Parts: sequence; C-alpha cells; structure tokens
Amino acid sequence: MRLWSYQPKTTLVALQQGVRHTCPWQWVQGERWQAAYQLMVPQMVQCQIPIGDNAPVWAWHSVKRYGGKPDEMCALMLLSELELEAGIDLIELNVPDALVLLSSYPHWNEILFAILGREEPPAEALEKCFKVETSPRKGRPPYNYPEIQACLPYIEPNWLVGWEVLDTEKILRLRS
Repeated sequence: MRLWSYQPKTTLVALQQGVRHTCPWQWVQGERWQAAYQLMVPQMVQCQIPIGDNAPVWAWHSVKRYGGKPDEMCALMLLSELELEAGIDLIELNVPDALVLLSSYPHWNEILFAILGREEPPAEALEKCFKVETSPRKGRPPYNYPEIQACLPYIEPNWLVGWEVLDTEKILRLRS
C-alpha cells in the first residue's frame, strides 16, 4: 500500500542505513496525546498488527483525493514550528497491507479533540473512524475526498520508495 509520512531527517538517515524506525511512547508528548494514541493500539491488535510496546507511527493514505499525497498545507496544519525548523522529510512508503490500520482523519479529529479536552469521544466518531472506503468507486470525485490516515507498527527500511525535503521556509511563511 502506498503511504506517505512526515518524519524528521534522522528517521530518513536511519532508514537509509538499514535501521527499522519505531516510535517509543516517550516520543508522544503528554498524557492526553498518549491517551489518544493508545486508542489506536487495540484496533491494531484486533487487526493482528504487531504493535508491540511502541506507539503507532502515523502516515497518510489519501489527502484531498483518493491516494493523494500530503502537501504543504497538510504539513502546516500538522507540524509545529519547532519540527519544521529542525527539518522534516515527506517519505514515501510501500507497506504490506496487513501492517496498516486505516482510519478516517475527520472522525479521528473528533475523537482527538474530545480526548485533548478531557471529554468522552463521540460514539458516532468512534463507530465511523475505522470504517473507511479503500477502493475508489466509479464516479467518485477526484478532489475533496475525505482524508484517510494510516497507523503502522514501525517503518522497515525496505518500505522506503522515495522522499522529498519539505520547503520548511515556505511552509513557515504560509503560517505568518
């Protein structure tokens, strides 16, 4: 499955050196963010994705259109100024389908905002979050497609297809 993930430059270097990338829980800042990430773990286990003792690694399946790769506006919305200043690469991956948990980004945001606000996530969002359409239907509009995110247990070096260095200066100018 073709996916994209924003990663710091150190991740790309490690992958190029043959090192598997995982996300230790201490990299997930704050108890509420950890609680949100923890919500993905049982779903991954239920799908027999070997998450182990790590947090999920986030990636994108579709942005703006089915199979659409993330752009500068997506990076602007997701990444902090510190992350952008440190340098971020958009890596392109080819991941075995069996190791990917897809979910609806709009419904995930409803869940995330509730958890961050110390509220109970909406039942409807929880129900719909993991019900995503993974094959384009005939006549589906090419744009304004609901974003699909992906959670992975890790990133293997041989999944790396390509990468691009984000123009972080351009992205930071968009922010101001």
